Amino acid sequence: MDNNHFQETHNSNDNNSTQKQRYRVITGAFNDKVTADQIAIEIKERYGLTVYVIPEQVKRSSSS
Repeated sequence: MDNNHFQETHNSNDNNSTQKQRYRVITGAFNDKVTADQIAIEIKERYGLTVYVIPEQVKRSSSS
């Protein structure tokens, strides 16, 4: 999520005082999908949380 999207979302929440604030927990990045899936299963089973495994957006250096 880029900062502009976060700011827009944050500002829209400020304008609606009847809407409850929600918070997202991001645990981290893993080296491969297999490990990420294993951790996701453990979190889901242990804590009953909804878990999404998504690819991380990696910015590459423009210089080679």
